[in-house]
Amino acid sequence: MTETYAVPVPKGYRVGAWEVREPIATGAFGSVYAGRRTGGGADGPRDVALKFLATGTRTPRQLHHLRELAEREVDVLRRLRQPRLIRMFETLTVDDPGHPELDGATVLVLERAEGSLSALLDASPRPGAGPGLLAQICEGLAQLHRAGWVHGDLKPANVLLMADGSVRLADFNTAAELEGTHAYTSAFSTPDYTPPELLWSEIGERGRRIRASADVWAFGVLAHLVLTGAFPLPGATSAARRTAAAAYVSGTDELRLSPDLPDAWRDVVRACLSRTHADRIGGEELLRRVREAAGAGRPFRLPRLLPARRRSRRAVAVSAAVATAAVAVLGYGVDRWALSDGEPSANTGAAATYGADVLRTDRGVPAAYRLLIVETARDCRSEDVTAPLIAAMLKVESDFDPDLSDPARDEYGIARWTPKVLRWWMNEDGTPGETVPEPPFPPAESVPAMGRYLCWIAPRLDDGLREDRRVLIAAAYRTSWRRVNETGGVPATYRSYADRVAHYLKEYTPPGRR
Repeated sequence: MTETYAVPVPKGYRVGAWEVREPIATGAFGSVYAGRRTGGGADGPRDVALKFLATGTRTPRQLHHLRELAEREVDVLRRLRQPRLIRMFETLTVDDPGHPELDGATVLVLERAEGSLSALLDASPRPGAGPGLLAQICEGLAQLHRAGWVHGDLKPANVLLMADGSVRLADFNTAAELEGTHAYTSAFSTPDYTPPELLWSEIGERGRRIRASADVWAFGVLAHLVLTGAFPLPGATSAARRTAAAAYVSGTDELRLSPDLPDAWRDVVRACLSRTHADRIGGEELLRRVREAAGAGRPFRLPRLLPARRRSRRAVAVSAAVATAAVAVLGYGVDRWALSDGEPSANTGAAATYGADVLRTDRGVPAAYRLLIVETARDCRSEDVTAPLIAAMLKVESDFDPDLSDPARDEYGIARWTPKVLRWWMNEDGTPGETVPEPPFPPAESVPAMGRYLCWIAPRLDDGLREDRRVLIAAAYRTSWRRVNETGGVPATYRSYADRVAHYLKEYTPPGRR
């Protein structure tokens, strides 16, 4: 297992009629494993997914909340059997005092998927079957809404891809049953897919009020991401995109959709992302227009995008084009999906030339990281923290290797973070993490953290230093701003490092900006 699982379950462990096989995915409070039926003669599937909900190490308040989330999901899956919703076969409770970390855990026995849309976007940010995929997702939302439910957390990690190429919606722990026009759900949701009216809404005794239009907004964001490889609201971080959402909903900024969004989808996405819930397109009309955009009379079944049961499964880093480090509360649709043997492929189209005015496209900066680098630089108000500087430092630190591991120095990932230092820069709000993070560190976490640290360093360097301030910032990243100031420039120990950064800084800076 290449990452820490919220609920570690050993291979071969048995619960009910099922034996735990390889790990599939994990979130903050739950983990999913492949499961196989033991013995023979029973009806039903042989291979399933076993979703374990954490229990043993949680506080009473956390356990109460986790039980509430599990009960929501079980309620939805027991009452709804729709072709576009993941199917649950049974629920189990672990009775094993000999394993206190598992004793009492709730286990959902679910239909086995091949992967998630999140993993597919990592491998190819603009899948060729995007329109058909979106049609299936929209069908799933329509089925859920017709039954009187709101999903509440639609995002790529909660869209599962089956072995036959079909799509299922999953992870219903924030789903809520409508009571007239509204439903009530927990405060948990993923900000990038949450409509502006809910980002700052009050939480009452029954939770947060939500409408089906929240799922419509999320679908618009997801459609833009699938078809263009980028979020519809600008910003390298979720916090920056929340700021952009506030400006948009207040009327001070307009919605500027990507020029790569196909014309057939432009009006669909815009109708989903109306400023107010009242102006948003209704679910049935959305389904009609999505089907038209996907191609009239065209079958909405995906081609076989994923190889069945890869030989080995390794966690894939969160895609730089997606540029988000959201962690699911729990669920089969959790964000870290063990899927691919290979590296995420380079982005194509707009991602390959993104930010060409500030970062050269012909000097070897991997396309997969361009959006993340450019937007991280833009998030910093210092004119010295530029996209070429960040790219140059990533080149020198790791040669853009997202899986770099140097245990001797305790440095990991594309930006060579030491876990104890990353803890102080990993959060968007500037607060340190509650615990020291454990590697691997995905680029979508490492690069914005590097930007925040460089932005903090820049104003602390003395004004009288004669060398290129960008190179001095890079040297301070390796040592400290105090040592750079005391030395009056780059310390001799870091001269070679600084010279290499300066070389690539020149390489990556477009003519006219040097």
